[in-house]
Amino acid sequence: MKVCMAKFNPNDFLECHTNDVLNVLKSMKSAFPWIPKLSRDDIWELLFYSILLHDIGKCAIGFQKAGAKGKIWGYRHEVLSAAFTQFLDYDAETKNLIALAILTHHRYLSELPVPTRVEEFVWDGYLEKVNELLKNADYIEEVFLPKVPYWEGYILGKRSGKFKLPSDWKNKLKGYDFDDLMNWYERNCKAHRDVLIFLKGLLNAADHLASAGEISLRSLPFIAETLELKIPREKWRPLQEKANNVRGNLLLRAPTGYGKTEAALLWADANAYRQKKGISNRIFYVLPYKASINAMHERLLSYFKSPELVGILHSSSNYYLYSSSLEYKRLSSLYQKIFTPFKVTTPFQIMKAFFGVGFFEMTLSELANSLLIFDEIHAYEPNVLGIILAMLEILNGYGSRTMIMSATLPSFIEELFAEVISPKELKVSNEEADRFTRHRVRIIEGNMEENLEELAEQFKANGLMPALIACNTVDRAMETYKRLKAKGYRVMLIHSRFTYGDREELERKLRSNLNGYDFVVATQVIEVSLDISFKTILTEPAPLDALIQRFGRVNRQGWKQGKIADVHILTRGSEKDEKVYKPYRIVRQSVKILEELNEDFLWESSIPELVSEAYSSVEKELVESVLDYKQTAFDLFDGLQPLKRSGSEQEFYKMFQGLEIIPSRFAGEVSKLIDAGKGIEVHRYLVPIPYWKLFAIQKELGNVFTYDKKHRMMIANLKYSHKLGLLNESEENEIF
Repeated sequence: MKVCMAKFNPNDFLECHTNDVLNVLKSMKSAFPWIPKLSRDDIWELLFYSILLHDIGKCAIGFQKAGAKGKIWGYRHEVLSAAFTQFLDYDAETKNLIALAILTHHRYLSELPVPTRVEEFVWDGYLEKVNELLKNADYIEEVFLPKVPYWEGYILGKRSGKFKLPSDWKNKLKGYDFDDLMNWYERNCKAHRDVLIFLKGLLNAADHLASAGEISLRSLPFIAETLELKIPREKWRPLQEKANNVRGNLLLRAPTGYGKTEAALLWADANAYRQKKGISNRIFYVLPYKASINAMHERLLSYFKSPELVGILHSSSNYYLYSSSLEYKRLSSLYQKIFTPFKVTTPFQIMKAFFGVGFFEMTLSELANSLLIFDEIHAYEPNVLGIILAMLEILNGYGSRTMIMSATLPSFIEELFAEVISPKELKVSNEEADRFTRHRVRIIEGNMEENLEELAEQFKANGLMPALIACNTVDRAMETYKRLKAKGYRVMLIHSRFTYGDREELERKLRSNLNGYDFVVATQVIEVSLDISFKTILTEPAPLDALIQRFGRVNRQGWKQGKIADVHILTRGSEKDEKVYKPYRIVRQSVKILEELNEDFLWESSIPELVSEAYSSVEKELVESVLDYKQTAFDLFDGLQPLKRSGSEQEFYKMFQGLEIIPSRFAGEVSKLIDAGKGIEVHRYLVPIPYWKLFAIQKELGNVFTYDKKHRMMIANLKYSHKLGLLNESEENEIF
């Protein structure tokens, strides 16, 4: 008897692969019981037959011979597979839905050579491939078909007999009407949008997991019980207990250090779908910065232990897993799939689905009935906030629940979220908030140039080192570092224009030996990155919420002993600051507010009101901007068609994707790594720069960027220092 393979290297028989994918479906049925309510009652049955037939086109002798030789067959097997749906005992509409899911489970419609009778050459090609498939007709009839009743009983609980091959099936296969299928799709895709999303998304998910050797989804253990292993229930804070009793959307405001993360986890526990094995909802913990995402992933792993339970998704997560000595190839692949129940991620990874990026139907299927936790929500620009609001409004219709939390959220932003998700609100009492007060405001007239050396001497004399010096631009940070270094101080510089490898090493040194430095000079990266505590800070002026984040790096645990530390705020920054913070009058208003508090404690209970006051003069224009972006996002989402490559995919990358370059001094080493198959190591040598910086450098220095086509990398002919980072100076010894 002939055999047919679904996979090669390693070999996997077609019936074995089909069985594995069906096992994933069985796991999905148990884990996601809400899917039928969001699509149609018989969605699992439709998905069963989509899986049953999705790879049957691989029986073609050409596919089998090419695969055995390690070559690629020159035709799409899913085209042949889709034609088998005509033998299902369903109405035409249902058969079309299944056929479309099968047809697009690897490629989108615009990328497929869908056979049409209008083009004789294309149709003749299809008939030729059908004849190749029919050379293995005995395998289909004698091996594959007899297993169908068993699979029906195993998955559906009954032998439905919906798939039957008629005696003339071979001729009918040659007569399948793809033109009719495509015409039906164009007329009906909007009306069947949700069903098509779930059919294709879940077929993709099941197929991908089975191909990765996984035949079941993971569930999260019950969260409250897991937390109790580290934090006994009697030690839960009042707001944490209340969060554990909130059903539905929640907006939580609490001071830094209160334990908002644990409150969010307890909220998720209260809103989760519970099974004997644990929680089956997908939980997304959303943060704005990669550094804080990495730290949160480590923190959550300390609770849930297994990296199969807590995943991480951002543009550099592969390298993070690699450098963390985790099984990065397997895990980074699984984190892209519906496998891990808890994911820590950026909003951009979720946004991709709404812009039609990648296998967006799979992500949308995973987001259905999910629990979304947005931390540090204050950190986003109006365009991102607008898109998040639009996403949440759409996800409300798919049963998702959302928790928003922040220590420094302006009231008008709260109101925008309240309009969309109608949350319950939890806020600590003023008395409880003030227990976390640990900073006193010290206003310093003038700018960094005028005050640096005198204040450095004061900090030294008063034993206030290590101290943090926070600058608004990389150029100012470099300049400040050089001045302190020239005075003989032990100084570290940290900003975004180091290679990832150097940045990682700098952060490692800070975590292990903070007291080995007198001063750490940093840009905004310090606001979110490290769980370290300085004795004081000198900072350039910034929006009040950003300043409070910087203050959060000072005297972090001081509230436990009632200890207060001074935070020093300059009244003036550099000329370039107006390009960093727009509109800049937020900064001026923030300084004015802090001047009124000079020499006083910065009471935690007063922070929300103060932040709202700082934004009061720009509130109207910011709200209008956020709502404009929200409407733009809705328009983009409305035009999203399942099974088709989205036109807004390029729009997404244009809006959010940054640029990573390699300084020319490392180009040779990077080329060797790539040629040696060690591409993951290249990440160490990348420097992220925004597009505006790229254009500014080109304007000042000319064309110093060259694209290496062979290794697909952008090389910058700029000087680089392990202590200073990427410099705005051309490298004298060009390598091009």
